[in-house]
Amino acid sequence: MRLRWKILAMLPLVASMGLVLPAGAQTYPDKPVRMVLPFPPGGSADFIARLLAEQMRGKTGQTFVVDNRPGASGNLATSHVAKSANDGYTLLVGVTGALAINPTLYRDLDYVPEKDFAAISMIAQAPVVIVASPESGVSTLRQMVDRARAAPARYSYATNGVGTSHHLAGEMFKSVAGIDIVNVPYKGTPGALQDIVGGRIEFGFMDLTASLPLIASGRIKALATTGAARSAALPEVPTVAESGFPSYDAVTWIALFAPKGTKAEDVRLLSTKVNEVLNDPEVRRKGVAQGLDVAGSTPAALQKFLADESVKWRRVVTDAKIKID
Repeated sequence: MRLRWKILAMLPLVASMGLVLPAGAQTYPDKPVRMVLPFPPGGSADFIARLLAEQMRGKTGQTFVVDNRPGASGNLATSHVAKSANDGYTLLVGVTGALAINPTLYRDLDYVPEKDFAAISMIAQAPVVIVASPESGVSTLRQMVDRARAAPARYSYATNGVGTSHHLAGEMFKSVAGIDIVNVPYKGTPGALQDIVGGRIEFGFMDLTASLPLIASGRIKALATTGAARSAALPEVPTVAESGFPSYDAVTWIALFAPKGTKAEDVRLLSTKVNEVLNDPEVRRKGVAQGLDVAGSTPAALQKFLADESVKWRRVVTDAKIKID
C-alpha cells in the first residue's frame, strides 16, 4: 500500500519532468543567430551575407540576421564578436582586412584572429581588378608595367584607402613587377573610380563589383584580375599570373567565424549547412552577378587559409613600410 502511494505521489513530478526535458533537449540553434558584418548595408559583402542568412533559415529552421557594424576598418565588428559569448548565436562575417591585414597595421587591436575565432566556412572570394583610364592609352598589364619602368614614380594608382586589401594588392604587385608607381588613397571606391574615368589618375587597383558597370560601358579598361584563376564575372580578362607574373595571387575574401570556444559540434553543423547553401547553383549565379566567386570550405581549410593569408599580408605591410597612425 505504501509503495503504491509513493508511486502515485511521484507521478506529478515525473509528468513535469516529461514536459521540461524535450524543451531542454532541443538542438542548436533554438533561437535567432546574429551574423555581424563590419560593413554598412549595400555592397557585395552585405549582399552575400544577407543571401546566406536568408537561406540558412530554410536549412536550420531558425532566423539568421545580419548585424551591420561598420567602423575602424572592420576592427569594431571583429572585436565585438571576439568578446561575445561563445554559444553559437553571435557569428562574424570576417573579411580580409580585419582578420589578415589589420593585426599588422594596428598596434592596439584587442583581438588575435588565430586565437580568438573558430573558423566555420569560407563564403566567397573576389579578386581586385587592375584598371586603366581610357585616356592613358594602356590596354594591357604589360603596357602598364613598361610605362612604369620607363618613368619611375611618374604614374599613380588609385585605391580605396591606405592599408586596404586593394592598396596592399597594389604594393604586392609593385614588388613582383619591379615598378615604382604611387598610391593615391581615396576615402572609398566611388571617388577613386570617378577620377580614373575622368583621366585624372592613370590606373587603379579597384573593387571588382563596383567596377563592373564602368568596365562594361567602356569607361575604364580592365587590365587584369589578381586571383589565381580568372573571375567568373570577367572571364575574358586575364589574371596577373597569365599576364607574365606567375608568382602573383591576391584576393579579397568573406568568411564565417565563431568566437573561440564555440562547441565543435555546433561549428560542424554550421559549416555543413553553410556549404549546402553555397553549393546551390542559383546562389552561385547571384554571387557572380556581384563579382563574387562563391565557395565554401571546411573549418580546417579556412583556419589554414587564414594563417597563410596573415603571413602573406604581414610580409607585404612590413616590406612596404605601411603604417596607420
